[in-house]
Amino acid sequence: MIAAIVAAAGESTRFPWNKLLYNYSSKPLVVQTVENLVLSGFIERIIVVTGYMHDKVESTIRNYGFEVDFVYNPKYREGMSSSIKKGVEYILENRINADGLLVNPADCAWIHPGIHALIAVKFYDYFNKYHVFIASYRGRRGHPVVFSREIIADLLSISEEKKGLKEITSKYVDKTLIIETNYPGVVLDLDSINDILRVKSSLYI
Repeated sequence: MIAAIVAAAGESTRFPWNKLLYNYSSKPLVVQTVENLVLSGFIERIIVVTGYMHDKVESTIRNYGFEVDFVYNPKYREGMSSSIKKGVEYILENRINADGLLVNPADCAWIHPGIHALIAVKFYDYFNKYHVFIASYRGRRGHPVVFSREIIADLLSISEEKKGLKEITSKYVDKTLIIETNYPGVVLDLDSINDILRVKSSLYI
């Protein structure tokens, strides 16, 4: 099975309020992200790592009826790497037997369920040959990123100082499969109000 870590702990310092609770197309961003994973049909366990406003973020997701595991990251101010590590620790401590681990920032809410399914299929087709699977759009790397079971523990070493997941993708550059999706949603996130226009112009929604 494939488990997913959704990093949903940040403070949204460049947005006027918590961007994960911003309604885009009638749903909060974090809900849209979780829903896309669920609808893909390939993600059997979702771990949402919260931090800033964790009570509100968790209750918002629960209100939509999704079954996810919540993990609180008290060190969320240290950056996304700390949240990914917290999620990995949870997986290892609870002996969640995942073939692969998908990482998706909570503000990357425009990854169509079909794209998650595509990456999952490529993972199962080639996981004996590659350790890292990265979605891309016109040569630009984005999300989701899937890591094989063999290197999940390596994620415990990442930090913002070492450029987060790039440390691992650089380490396993010869074991990385870049998957061209032809879909701009894999490189879209939301950091500022101006990004809303960028998303709309890219996806026409």
